Amino acid sequence: MLNAKVETRWFQLFLALGILIRVATAILNSGYLALDDYYILFFSVPAQSESLSLINSVQAVPEIRSLLPDSIVRLFATTAYKFGFEDPLYQIKFIFVCLGLLSGISIWIGYKFLKYLYAPEVPLKNDYRIWIPLSGAFLLSLHFLIPLVSTRALIESMSSPFLLGAVFSASIYWRSGEWKQLAISLSLLAIASLFRFQVGVCALALFSLVVYRVWKNKTFKDIYIFIILSVILAIITGLPDLIFRGSFHSSLRSYVAYNLQHSAEYGASPWFAYLPAILGVSLFPFLIGKYTGFDWKAEYSKFVPTILFSVLFLLVHSAIPHKEERFLLPILPLLLILLSPLCAYWRGIEKGRMSVRRILFLIVNFLLLDLLSFFTIQNNTIELVRYLNFHKEIKELYVYRDSIPHLPVSYAYREPLERYELIESLDQNMQPKIQNFDPFKSCSAVLAIRKDYVMNGVDPDPPWILVGNFQSSPLEELAVFLNQNKNKRRASLYLYQYQLCQEK
Repeated sequence: MLNAKVETRWFQLFLALGILIRVATAILNSGYLALDDYYILFFSVPAQSESLSLINSVQAVPEIRSLLPDSIVRLFATTAYKFGFEDPLYQIKFIFVCLGLLSGISIWIGYKFLKYLYAPEVPLKNDYRIWIPLSGAFLLSLHFLIPLVSTRALIESMSSPFLLGAVFSASIYWRSGEWKQLAISLSLLAIASLFRFQVGVCALALFSLVVYRVWKNKTFKDIYIFIILSVILAIITGLPDLIFRGSFHSSLRSYVAYNLQHSAEYGASPWFAYLPAILGVSLFPFLIGKYTGFDWKAEYSKFVPTILFSVLFLLVHSAIPHKEERFLLPILPLLLILLSPLCAYWRGIEKGRMSVRRILFLIVNFLLLDLLSFFTIQNNTIELVRYLNFHKEIKELYVYRDSIPHLPVSYAYREPLERYELIESLDQNMQPKIQNFDPFKSCSAVLAIRKDYVMNGVDPDPPWILVGNFQSSPLEELAVFLNQNKNKRRASLYLYQYQLCQEK
């Protein structure tokens, strides 16, 4: 029997393990998931850079971005530097640890959320529903994606705890009609939107709940409250741009305008592109089976606000041509909450035998957890930059075609490179065609070529000498193998140095 004392101990264990693995991930995994969100690190690390004064930092953050995520990351980086972390890599790890610790609140929110939904009921001794809150805590703690994304300086992952809290309060409002909870939900949703503007579409889901209660109770007070709160929050969230940029909500307006004009330049995907990602996150094959005695309507009627928020978010994002898996990160905790009843149904003993499905789910989850959390994402480019950090004599970096989509220079603290150029081809002597190349100053030059190009014969001859091979993580190598066209940027890198001058 799962009594209150035992349940509390289980929750404390999941909370401790979740925080522990977040800290371990932040320390052991130096990578990040999204290259274009790297701007947060770019303008915040190294914290000791003279170019990072308050005025410059505000001006440096792209106009289409909110100042809030950058300010938080900058605060952590500066704190790390004051603690004596001069190496940018350790400043980044400190940021990741702080974000991981803060994200631990999602475990607590999710657990309290599910306890609230199931508190009025008194389940039978062997009822699977007594395990639903703990199942949610487990997923929010040790799901294979959560520790990695919650330690990264990504605007999507930084918004997810606030969105989860907004759904929690919206659920209380849905049941009780408390105006206080409506205000809390709308406020948390506004904060989440400052990290990821698209999260703001969930306000329509909250408004639909308000409209339903208005229709049910035959009173318009809730709508008036919603409108007044929305106006107040719109003013408050627009003040930072007005103060620091001189224009009310300039970042939001610039963001909308930029995406209307340029989003198609980043590629387009079919409307159903997010479905495989959702199935992968849920480890869908393990969900297939008979759920004898599982009352689908009774269970999921409790999650009406959660479902509304998630579905609306998915519909809007599916209608946008440019799609990336990381855009789903804000609703990842909501999806795990929705999985909790199904996972709780997988009792340890099922009809006198062990639940094979649960065992296989745990094996696959912890295998992926290990691969994602403890092997550095974007390891190829990060290791290249770290090499440049320790070889400050290198002044010129040449890149063969698209071998490096982005150079995360925040991982190094050194004098800027004198030249950083793309090379389109090699000549008949297998020498890179470099304009205005001075061989008498060549020992400061290196050439980076991605593995697939080298395997196809792009291998320069001496005096270019191979000096480094920066491997990708095992999971990235698998991704490259499964879909080279989409994941080729994750392949290993080869670094060649021009060494003719050393023979003189």
